Amino acid sequence: MVTNRSRVDLVDAGDGFLTAAIRLGDRDAFEVVVHRYGPGLYRYARRMLAGENDAADVVQETFTAAWRRSGSFRGAASLRTWLFSICAHKVVDSYRVKQAQPIDGTLLEALPATDRNCDPFTAASGAGFVAALEEALAELPPRQRASWVLHEIESMTFPEIGAALGLSAGASRGQYFRATKTLQDRLERWR
Repeated sequence: MVTNRSRVDLVDAGDGFLTAAIRLGDRDAFEVVVHRYGPGLYRYARRMLAGENDAADVVQETFTAAWRRSGSFRGAASLRTWLFSICAHKVVDSYRVKQAQPIDGTLLEALPATDRNCDPFTAASGAGFVAALEEALAELPPRQRASWVLHEIESMTFPEIGAALGLSAGASRGQYFRATKTLQDRLERWR
């Protein structure tokens, strides 16, 4: 374990350094990884699963598995992609345990209007769109929803999405475009 470093050094460290430190059992380095990638993993899991508790459990299981398997991470994909891959598998495991339920309407909550002159119609339209989007996302098949969320919300590339979901880059791109087409059809009235 490296002892001549501060927590600030770890926060600024690259994934390669953190991964090497984690392989040596450095819990501080792992904590930095949790803080760095935990919010994105939670956003993904929350959009894929019905409840907040389910999403939190999946993220916790993801990090537990990552800690246990840190020695097996070879760096073929980025650390971020590897974590999302573990998370995607944990989401699938969660589906196997129980039937997925539709997600509630709070996931893509409308951002509060920063413009004090925002008229009520605009505010209501934004909230209506978010509710319609949530409903449409909940009805997508899991791989399509995952591909769309990872690309649009988490800004992952198709090769990263493919690696995370166990698909080729082309297959992840296809899942994304099918999801986008379905969402466009379902949300036509919002254009």
